[in-house]
Amino acid sequence: MRIVQANAVYDPAFTTPDDLLDAYHSLTEWSVAMSEAGAQVSVVQRFRSNSTLVRDGITYQFVADRDAPWLSATAAPRPFVDAIAARAADSVHVNGLIFPNLVSAIRTSVGPSPAIVVQHHGGEFPVRAPGWLGAWQRRQWRKGLEAASALSFTAQTQAAAWHDAGVIGSQPILEIIEASTTLRPSPRDRAQQLTGVNADPLILWVGRLTTNKDPLAVLEGFERALTTLPRAQLVMIFGDDTLREAVEQRRASSPRLQSTVALIGRVEHHELAHYYGAADLFVSGSHYEGSGYALIEAMAAGVTPVVTDIPSFRVIAGTSAHYWPVGDPAALEHALVAAARGDREQQRAATLRQFDTQVSWKAIAARTMTAYQALLRTRTATP
Repeated sequence: MRIVQANAVYDPAFTTPDDLLDAYHSLTEWSVAMSEAGAQVSVVQRFRSNSTLVRDGITYQFVADRDAPWLSATAAPRPFVDAIAARAADSVHVNGLIFPNLVSAIRTSVGPSPAIVVQHHGGEFPVRAPGWLGAWQRRQWRKGLEAASALSFTAQTQAAAWHDAGVIGSQPILEIIEASTTLRPSPRDRAQQLTGVNADPLILWVGRLTTNKDPLAVLEGFERALTTLPRAQLVMIFGDDTLREAVEQRRASSPRLQSTVALIGRVEHHELAHYYGAADLFVSGSHYEGSGYALIEAMAAGVTPVVTDIPSFRVIAGTSAHYWPVGDPAALEHALVAAARGDREQQRAATLRQFDTQVSWKAIAARTMTAYQALLRTRTATP
C-alpha cells in the first residue's frame, strides 16, 4: 500500500527542513511505523521553501506556497495539492480535521479511487458563528469533508460534537490513537539523581497551565491527598504559563503546597525522560484532549496514570489508569490515594502492557494498516 501523509501547517520559526523534522516527532515516527508495518510511505509538508530529503527511508517533500504557515480552513494551495496528487498513492492521510477545502481539493486532484483519511488532531469544531453565517459555514465544512473516505479520532465518541454541529456526514469513523512515542525513561536511580527529587509517591504533571488542563483543581486535589500521603511531592513541568500567576498564588496560600509542589516550568524534551523515570504517578486535569501526548509518554515509562475521565484518556489508558471526574478535586484525592496505595509493580506492569498492546507505534501502525486496507477493499468493490 502506498500512503502519502499530508501535513498542512508548519512553525515559521523553523528555517530548514531538518529543523522541522527534528521537532515534529509524530510526523516522522508515524511514517517510520507505517513503513515498518509494510506500507510505502512518503510525506508532503508545506514549508517556506521547496526541497526534498530522505530520512529513515522516508521521502519528505517540502512545498512552498503563498499561504500563511497555519493554513486557513478555506485555503487549498495548488502547489501543495499537486504534490500530493503526484505521489499517486493508494491512501492519503491528512493531518487535521480543520482543512475542509484542502480535503475537497485533494479529492478533485487524486480522483475517486484513493482513500482519503482525515485525522483529528485535537480541539473542538471551530465554527461558532450564529444565524445564517454559521449555517453557511457549517455547510461549507460538511461539503469539504464529505470528500474524505473516513475520519479518524482517538476515541470514536469524540466525533459526536462534529456530528451535532452538522459538519461531518456518514463516513466511517476510525478509532485510532493519533500518536505514540519512542521516548524511554532513564533508570530510576539515575533519574532521581538527575532530577534531585525523591518522594513517596512522586507525582508528575506535564502540561500547559491553562483552564483546559485545570491545574488549580489538581493542586486542590493533591493538597487534600497530602493528609493521607504526607511524603508525596508534585512536580509540575509546563511550557504555556497562562495560569502561572494563579498557580503560584494557590501554592503560596498553603504551607503544605509550598513544601511539596515544585514548579519546574519548561524543560528540553530529552530531559523529560529523567522525570518520567523518577515518577510514580502521572496526573492530568484535562477537560478534553485530542489524544494526550504527555500521558502517552508517561505510560511508555510505566508511570501509573491518574487522569480525568474523558474519552481520549479512556481509549489510551484503558484499565491501567485511575480516573477522576473533570473538575472534582475530592475525587482526585481519592484517585491519588488509591493509586499510591496500590501495588506499584503490578500497576507499572499493567501500564506498560497497555502501552505495548494499544498505544505503541507498532500497535497504532497495525490498526491503521488494517483500517486502510479495509477502506481500499470497500472502494474497489464499489461500482
